[in-house]
Amino acid sequence: MDWQISSEEILRIARNLIRVRSVREMAQPDAPFGVSLRKALDAFFAEATQLGLTRQYDDQGYAAEVEIGEGDEIVGVLVHLDVVPEGEGWTVPPFAGTLQGGRLFGRGAVDDKGPAAAALVALAAVAAQGPPLRRRVRLIAGGDEESYWQCMEHYLSHRERPTLGFTPDGEFPLVHGEKGGLSLRLERPAQMPQRYAIEAGQQPNVVPDHARVEVAQPLPPDTVQRLAKELGVQVVPDSDEPRRIFDVLGQAAHASQPEQGVNAVREAHRLFGANLHDPLLDLLVADDYGEALGIASEDEMLGRLTVNLGMIRHDATGTKVWLDIRYPLAVEAAEIVRRLKRKLQPLDTAVTVEFQATPHWIAPDDPLVRTLLDIYRRHTGDETQPLVIGGLTYARTLGHAVAFGPQFPGRQDVAHQADESVAVADLHLAAKIYADAIVALAT
Repeated sequence: MDWQISSEEILRIARNLIRVRSVREMAQPDAPFGVSLRKALDAFFAEATQLGLTRQYDDQGYAAEVEIGEGDEIVGVLVHLDVVPEGEGWTVPPFAGTLQGGRLFGRGAVDDKGPAAAALVALAAVAAQGPPLRRRVRLIAGGDEESYWQCMEHYLSHRERPTLGFTPDGEFPLVHGEKGGLSLRLERPAQMPQRYAIEAGQQPNVVPDHARVEVAQPLPPDTVQRLAKELGVQVVPDSDEPRRIFDVLGQAAHASQPEQGVNAVREAHRLFGANLHDPLLDLLVADDYGEALGIASEDEMLGRLTVNLGMIRHDATGTKVWLDIRYPLAVEAAEIVRRLKRKLQPLDTAVTVEFQATPHWIAPDDPLVRTLLDIYRRHTGDETQPLVIGGLTYARTLGHAVAFGPQFPGRQDVAHQADESVAVADLHLAAKIYADAIVALAT
């Protein structure tokens, strides 16, 4: 169908959503993930109302719902309005919604506020221009996808579970397989003597791009800089204590692909490892695939297990580390934890599970996959095969659902990175694809 969808309208909505710094904060009344996320949900409702979508449900600040159509069954379209912290290295303001060269910049531009705007406009187009629907369609915007998924846990315990659906929070042509996710907190008592302190990371599911290191024994800054140059490490001595405190720089990336970033903790270890003498840190920075930790695993369907050291806080009070692990079907979460505990027991390190999600797999010949893939190919002519990823999406919360866009093949993955951006033309095309998908699944 030739949908009358405005790229300017998508851009306006996306910019309004990006301008809310919806990073998880302390809970408040009617705002379980903080006031900023509450503002993002309110903005989403306001935009829906402006588009004429007035069948709305506010899940006590956990999620927002907009519905069209009739029928007993429900098609779910799931997006999220929370974002990871901005991090460092931006060349434009991260929460301004800057438009440059046909690209929209800002935290959430591609993950997941730009796609949320595209899906909202697509839903409005179907409501205004589409045929009668035999299934209801619910666009559900969660508020805790980047942390613990409490949004969907609460929502699905209070509302009907959609029969099938998709989430615009992955890649085109379609993602039919996702690794499992495991967020772990490691804790170790204070060690004597205290040789160093280090702090890095703001969120476990982001490769940290900055680590602040304080060494117990002063080091000549020129010696540190010379070694850094030899190793290719970026380091900046502190202006007040240049012999003891150093800022080591890396490059952020999504935790599902840690090899695409430069972990600042690993860089700090490369530079100061001789001064740190820490067997726990030695293990944690050794590789991205859990080999040194004794948890490596791989299968043909979902690939290799990955480990991201996302946060560390080490000082005179002890050590806390947060790991983000993505694992294939070949191993279960309980086995990963068991192996890790056995490996770390001699180091007096406790392991606590903070979040766990099992792998998600939809067969490539499933009717849902075939339907959405056909729609994508009609719009693009692209014959790329369906994908599997390390990322975790809301698709797994429904069971019979997949991630469907918004990133097109060949585009650089900039989610969770500085200068996150998306082409406005891509959002426009995605909205047309989503409108066709909604009609196909709901009629």
